[in-house]
Amino acid sequence: MIKRLFLGALLAFSVTMSAYAAKDVVPMSQGLHEWQTSSGKLILVVGSYQDVTSFHRSYSFYFKANGDQDWNQVPLMRKNSGMEFTWDSASGGDVLLADAIVVPRKEGTFFVIASRNSEKGYSEAGAASATWYKFVETDGSNPDQPAYSLQPVFTRPYGKVKNGVEEILAKEALLKPAR
Repeated sequence: MIKRLFLGALLAFSVTMSAYAAKDVVPMSQGLHEWQTSSGKLILVVGSYQDVTSFHRSYSFYFKANGDQDWNQVPLMRKNSGMEFTWDSASGGDVLLADAIVVPRKEGTFFVIASRNSEKGYSEAGAASATWYKFVETDGSNPDQPAYSLQPVFTRPYGKVKNGVEEILAKEALLKPAR
C-alpha cells in the first residue's frame, strides 16, 4: 500500500514538474544523480528502504573537483548541530513526513528538505516547513570546516498541513530561496 501511494505521489509530482523544465528539477528516485559545477561534479546517491510499516530514502552527496581523483563526502550542515553525512526521509503510515529534492539554479545547487510535524499523529495536521541548503565550497580559511558542504540559507514555514510533504516540494521546486 505504501509503495502504491508513493508511486502515485511520485507520478503526481512528475506531472506537476513537467511544467517546469525537466533538467531543472531532478525527482529523487533511487540511484545516482549528478550536476556539473564550475569547479567539479556534485553527485547524489539515493537509496531506499521499505518494509511492511515504513518507507524511507537516504541521501548522500559527494563532490569531485576538476582535475582531482578524490571524491569528498559533502555533509549537510544543520543550524546549531554538527554535520550529517546522510540524510533520511521519513514516513508514518501512508504519510510522507519529510523528503527532499535537488533544485539547480543559476545561483547554485540547492537541496530542499520539506518536513511536517507529527506530534499529534500521522493523520492529524502538523506544522510544516521547507528548508533550502546551498552547495558551498569553502575558501580554506577555516580548517575546522569541511571543504564542501550544504549550508542552510532559508526556511519557509507552511503552517499546518494535513497531508504529506509532496505538494510542498512541488511548490518549492518552482520558487527561489528567500533571504
